[in-house]
Amino acid sequence: MPQELSPVVCKNCALLLVRRCYGKHWWFRLIREPLVWGMRLLSLCHGIDARRHVVSNPECHGCVRFMKAELEEKSPTFRFLNDRIGPRFGAMRNAMLTQAELDEAKRRAREMMEPGRRG
Repeated sequence: MPQELSPVVCKNCALLLVRRCYGKHWWFRLIREPLVWGMRLLSLCHGIDARRHVVSNPECHGCVRFMKAELEEKSPTFRFLNDRIGPRFGAMRNAMLTQAELDEAKRRAREMMEPGRRG
């Protein structure tokens, strides 16, 4: 019996954005990685495993987007912190990128959401 694809809808390819920022600014890891580890800790506390989401593209398997989506539903602590940190982090990340790179991330997310898409 085939499994259904995850209901999470991607608007930006987080992997593409992160790779671009890591390539441009060495210090971006120092800010992002503690935030990701915090999300992983909260996910562990709430029994969330982002890798269980069925995706059409293997590269998307375990993406932070799935963890964030479930944390939004299950963790008041995450919602509180994300409401305060998320907009600032997103603005900082986006300021590091060109409009073409941001557009590419949106396009890639749309493409990766297509069933049967294999990168």
